[in-house]
Amino acid sequence: MVFRVSWACPRDAAVDRSTGRAGVTRIFVVRHGQSVGNVARVWTSARAGFPLTDLGHDQARGVGWWLADSGASALYASPLLRAQQTAADIGEVLGLAVTTLEGVEEMHVGVHEGAHDDTIGPIALDVFGRWWRDGDLSARFDGGETGQEIASRMRASLEKVVAEHPGETVVVVSHGGVMAVALTEMSGNLDAEFVSQHILANCETVSVIFDDGTWLCESWAGIAR
Repeated sequence: MVFRVSWACPRDAAVDRSTGRAGVTRIFVVRHGQSVGNVARVWTSARAGFPLTDLGHDQARGVGWWLADSGASALYASPLLRAQQTAADIGEVLGLAVTTLEGVEEMHVGVHEGAHDDTIGPIALDVFGRWWRDGDLSARFDGGETGQEIASRMRASLEKVVAEHPGETVVVVSHGGVMAVALTEMSGNLDAEFVSQHILANCETVSVIFDDGTWLCESWAGIAR
């Protein structure tokens, strides 16, 4: 998936990173660092995919240092190469091993896999418009996932993390497209208009908490919610 690829150190350092309440789990969901595919403007959810660029590795280490005082106890990543490499760089800084987490990988765009942004971009505008403008999560890319399927799999994966780490702080490395669709659907205080106006750059971070069965977004790319 192609979004902005510029340097994007997280900007929500002022956010209180301790939940302060027993049983409340916080997850920092991080978009992966810049990949070769981002630079080439290629859409792919292939597991091998494209590696990080040198800038992508720098971004990943930067977000690792930003998370150094977060108290994170576990680190997860999508199975896609760019997410695994981002998590490995973060893990080096935090002293945490990376666990692969199925279900948080990038959205599957079906017949458009491997397409250039010039080709798939107009199609994506239509699909995202149906998801966000019309609230129609049954829409899909030809041969790909529906919005509801994307949101359901990510919710299930993050709730597995919550079950494994109740009351803890966890880092999950994921992807811009799936984060935009799923976290909007999951979080009661996020709306499509806001998210569409604040598309995540590489290594920007969303802080969400799970409290008494409810997901809430604390901050999105440095903007408190």
